Amino acid sequence: MKRIILSLLLGLLGMGGTFHAQVPIPLPNSSFEQWDNHSGYNVTVLFFNLPVYSDYTTPSGWNYPAYPVNQSVSFMGMTVNINTSVPVVLATLENTAVPNGNTAVKLQTLMIDDIVSSTVLNLAGSSIDSSLTSQVIPSILTTGQVDIDAMIPIISSLLSGNGDVVSMLPTLLAMDVNDFITGGIPLNGLRPGLLTGSYKFHSAIGGDNGGVIMLGTHYNAATHQRDIVGLGMNLALIDTSVYTPFEVEYLPLSAYMPGSPNVQPDSLIVAIFSSANANLQQGSSLWVDNLALWSAPDTCADVNSLAAVSDIHEAELSWSVNDSVDEFEIEYGPAGFVPGSGIVSTTTTTSVTLSALDAGTLYDVYVRTLCSDTIYGDWSTTQFTTLSDTCATVLDLMVQNVAYDAFPMMVLQWYGNVQPDHWEVEYGPQGFALGTGTREETEETTFEIYTLEESGVLNPNTWYDFYVRSVCHDDVYGEWDSVQYLTFCADVGAVAVSNDNLAATADNRISGYSIAWEDNSDNRSWGVYYGIYNPEYPDFNWGTHVSVDTQRFDFPPLNPGVTYSVEITPYCGDGNYGNTKWINFTTATLTGIGTFGDSKVGCVVYPNPANGQCVVSLPAGQPAELRLFSLDGRLLQTVAAMGGPVVLQLPWSGVFLLQATTPVGTLTKKIVNE
Repeated sequence: MKRIILSLLLGLLGMGGTFHAQVPIPLPNSSFEQWDNHSGYNVTVLFFNLPVYSDYTTPSGWNYPAYPVNQSVSFMGMTVNINTSVPVVLATLENTAVPNGNTAVKLQTLMIDDIVSSTVLNLAGSSIDSSLTSQVIPSILTTGQVDIDAMIPIISSLLSGNGDVVSMLPTLLAMDVNDFITGGIPLNGLRPGLLTGSYKFHSAIGGDNGGVIMLGTHYNAATHQRDIVGLGMNLALIDTSVYTPFEVEYLPLSAYMPGSPNVQPDSLIVAIFSSANANLQQGSSLWVDNLALWSAPDTCADVNSLAAVSDIHEAELSWSVNDSVDEFEIEYGPAGFVPGSGIVSTTTTTSVTLSALDAGTLYDVYVRTLCSDTIYGDWSTTQFTTLSDTCATVLDLMVQNVAYDAFPMMVLQWYGNVQPDHWEVEYGPQGFALGTGTREETEETTFEIYTLEESGVLNPNTWYDFYVRSVCHDDVYGEWDSVQYLTFCADVGAVAVSNDNLAATADNRISGYSIAWEDNSDNRSWGVYYGIYNPEYPDFNWGTHVSVDTQRFDFPPLNPGVTYSVEITPYCGDGNYGNTKWINFTTATLTGIGTFGDSKVGCVVYPNPANGQCVVSLPAGQPAELRLFSLDGRLLQTVAAMGGPVVLQLPWSGVFLLQATTPVGTLTKKIVNE
């Protein structure tokens, strides 16, 4: 039959907490100098269904247990009638090449074919040849009395699971340990940790193996039986001709079954197999020496199942622990931080919320148990990445100037790639620190603010910083975007037109008009633009622009009886200007002027010479019929006017005649179009 090697679980040795202290636990006859079958160990042979108890007699000169047989035994299809005290295992002491000058015990069972042979006593007397055959029977050295019938299902479960402890646990836990092992090592409050020793092994056939199993038991007052609460196994004692160290670590069931309670044992059973092979009839010789049992390190329980669920600026940590622990220590920081330099906190619960985290950042987290100032568990670690800040991004932030209710207004406008809950705008003088300015909210992607000092918001001719960001919920924000804005110059105040000392000029115009305005700001100059107001073309003026550095402008001679528009724009330097203020006024009418001299028609044509068009100015409210002729007498245009200025379009360059007929007379005027 193909042999199944049972797994060695020494990998679990690394699962313990931080090492602090270990003390030895008394183990009977650890080096076997004074060993016999009455001083702490029992030897059981797998062939017999009953254990070999310590009160059985030992034939004179034999150092092995014997079994008084008077029964018919069936094994492997054979029926054997036995009625004798048959020596089933030879237990001898050995000093040769034993480590540290100790004494080892050697277990060697008899062969099956020798049991049914008449030579069994001769073999016993000759101490059984060390050259084994394939029919040697396995044996068990144990600190408790073993019922092999009850033990076989555990071994079979191990074999069928290929040595997997977890697959064997249901069978083990379903059994009353009292059914198959009694006794054990009293622990007296100590926690078992590590069993160490040395061994040699010689299998009946090549490739056999031995093993060690430890079972921690605890008396259950509710059920009045002992429960298995932990175990350790090393089922890989292979063929070796020299003494070889071995280790077996005891672990609570919670190490194999996360979530199960961590119960401390009060008794420990140690069983050493001379064969742990899938073929139960195969036997071996096993030498064992220098057994030592150590208590578990003085540690806190370890943190299990550490997990993190992250948000944008927070993360929820949770974990479990199999023991009662008063406090936990947490340290975290950006991935790669050096432990000891992170953010440290403590908690008494198995969950905590980390806050004020950076969005879209990878973090390392360490959690461990704290039992005292010097006793603590190993660090358990995990990583998590906070979510990216998905709040809207401010796009295409720009500023515009508009006029509203006669006051200038600055309008911020932007776009967002998603719709947040609202937007925040913060502003202040250029260079202000965020958080110290004026902050306002808006649900639209625009923000309006008056820019005049009259509105009490912004100062004139001043640079401001405007910041905009999105707000999604709680403390989730988008990134700030900014724009700079220079406010207008201060607007001019009241404007007044003066007409003192009016006088007619030689070309029938009027002199003496002036305009003045109030301005108490730091404006440095003003632009004055004036021209004849034409209601048919309100945006078109035959205008003149001048710049002055005082708050007054004297007009040159103006046409009589004409409405003029005047605009005043303040300038405060570096190309900055303020809002334009405008007014209209009408000049006085000259009467008795002639042909354009002597006529009483009161009609003025300008400019003359013209450049494509000219204006015919009539007294306000005076109707007239205007006719435009070429020099050869052809009528080119007829315009009915009701007073005021009339614009005539001149079709080509040259000289034209204008005839103006009014209720008070007719006037003819030559017009030159250049």
